[in-house]
Amino acid sequence: MTTDALRPRQRFRGDGWSVDVREDGDLEIYTLRGEFDFSVSPKLAEVFPDDPGARRVVLDMDEAEYCDSSCLQVLLRLAGRLREAGGKLAVVTTVPAVTRPIELLGLGDVMPVRPSLAETLASWDGEA
Repeated sequence: MTTDALRPRQRFRGDGWSVDVREDGDLEIYTLRGEFDFSVSPKLAEVFPDDPGARRVVLDMDEAEYCDSSCLQVLLRLAGRLREAGGKLAVVTTVPAVTRPIELLGLGDVMPVRPSLAETLASWDGEA
């Protein structure tokens, strides 16, 4: 559900990448654009809170052009912190440069990939 509260809250930029953050209640959407490689991973790690709480986090990576293992590690650490706090994480994308490494590494249980925000929210609503 999109409301007027779902609006950009923060923006992070670097050379060849950007992250926009929007929130609506306990839902945070991080829109990642560009290339995410070893040089970006420390900066990407700073974008996410150390203690995310029991939030629902969506990583919208439909405009990500590349995501290497160092950035996947950053996302996995975020997923672990969320899981410990009772939160959830999902990746929204159909971009093979993102979906393929997640599939090949068997990370779908920790970082489920969905083609749309609507499907992600529907899957969460269907959980007990």
